Amino acid sequence: MLVVSTQTCVFGYELDLSVNDEIEKKYDSNKLNQEMNTSTKTNKTSSKSTKLSNKAVPKTTPVFDVSSIPIISKIQNTVNRTASNLGMKLPSGTTFDVKSSIKLTDWSGVNTPITFTSINPVTKKLLTVPAGTTFKGKVALAHHGQLTGNGALIEIDITSMTLNGKTYPIEAKVTKVNSKNIFLNKIKGQRQYITGVKNKVQSGVAFYKKSRQISTNLSSTALGTLVSPLPTIAGFVGAAASTVASPVTGLLQKGSGITIPANSEFEIKLTQDVYLN
Repeated sequence: MLVVSTQTCVFGYELDLSVNDEIEKKYDSNKLNQEMNTSTKTNKTSSKSTKLSNKAVPKTTPVFDVSSIPIISKIQNTVNRTASNLGMKLPSGTTFDVKSSIKLTDWSGVNTPITFTSINPVTKKLLTVPAGTTFKGKVALAHHGQLTGNGALIEIDITSMTLNGKTYPIEAKVTKVNSKNIFLNKIKGQRQYITGVKNKVQSGVAFYKKSRQISTNLSSTALGTLVSPLPTIAGFVGAAASTVASPVTGLLQKGSGITIPANSEFEIKLTQDVYLN
């Protein structure tokens, strides 16, 4: 076994040497090393060129949407809002002299549309609202004269303004009608309670005067002289009763109605700022 094992190893060693000899006969080892070095350099160059090609500059310039950035969007919105409103605000309190398009009475129904046309231009910073500007409104409330002497009532809501072909919603109220001041946007008929009391007292006085005249006429004869004081007494009692009752009877007096002809002059006043584009 020992001899066999030793011979086998020697045989194997000799076999390996023979293969190596065969390779050296067919291939030049120096040339083989040069080829291997050249191949390694080529592979490195190829890998570098691949990395560079992957990072090549794109043919088109990339576009970035900055509007999605919150800070930039906020700044841009602020700039736009400031630019659009600069010098284009009609402040609250601005008044316009206008004329109405229709006749208005306390019989006008609620929601009756009204058109007003400005008479004079109104100038503000960097802005002029010319004469002829149209305002729209409607009757918001209306009622007739009432007992207790209360007059009729009309309230008008001004809802929009049309300038240069564009309509803007507005909030405004009526402050004058035909140079008469209007308070709290309420156009009122004349209150008649005091007038009713006054009329009642005056009617009693007139009755007394007639009674005195009758007494004077009766005194021209002897028989008439006897009864002439009676009409005067009756007239005095009637006048006194009418005067005493006048505060109560005045409550039965209705207030006056309202009639505003077409083309009447109104003054309207803005109650909120209006921003124009």
